[in-house]
Amino acid sequence: MKEYYTLVVFHEREVEKMLSKLNLAEKVEKGEIKCAICGKTITKENLGAILRKNGNILIICDSVKCIEKAGGLISAF
Repeated sequence: MKEYYTLVVFHEREVEKMLSKLNLAEKVEKGEIKCAICGKTITKENLGAILRKNGNILIICDSVKCIEKAGGLISAF
């Protein structure tokens, strides 16, 4: 069975707004969010992508390798 992911798209000027909307702003500020692929601590400056799968949120850092791997997840459509 195929797994489906939704890519949450927003402009970098809206990072704070999007993190607040997802109730993640405080966790990012505290360093509690890790990249779902490499485990690096996510900050507002290194946030690369947000994916949603079955109501769960996956945060990806801005590393080229992690973005490429995330792209592989998205291409499952």
